[in-house]
Amino acid sequence: MKLGDHIPTFSLEDNKGNWFNSDEFLFKKYFVLFFYPMDFTPMCTKEVCQFRDVNADFNALDAVIVGINGQSTSSHEKFYTKHQLNFPLLSDKGAKLSKLLGIKKKFGLITPRETFVFNKQGKLIKHIVSNVAETHIEEAMKAIKKDQEN
Repeated sequence: MKLGDHIPTFSLEDNKGNWFNSDEFLFKKYFVLFFYPMDFTPMCTKEVCQFRDVNADFNALDAVIVGINGQSTSSHEKFYTKHQLNFPLLSDKGAKLSKLLGIKKKFGLITPRETFVFNKQGKLIKHIVSNVAETHIEEAMKAIKKDQEN
């Protein structure tokens, strides 16, 4: 995906077994879709918990945070509960959304650490690729604030 591209319509199951449909938030919220490799690994746990800790700041910017990888909803629910998360974790089985966004899995297996920020009109305003969790959070917030100024 390139900046300005429109978010693909998607519907994925979350950690609670509910369906998250992107169209429900279009024209209402900013989207922060962050892809991470795996539940319960040290780096991913750190990243997810950092997003948890700043979720109120994103809510104040009218943004919804969503964590995504290809693991099962049951794995996500255990991870969600253990770390008292406050945003949904979506299961991208078969990498359907990953493929739509142009994400290439590492070694054909592992979801890379990438974040996509879409404005309320569904346009991509920032794509972040970094192994540093803080970078994803800082850059996503900056992108939303800049978009709100325009």
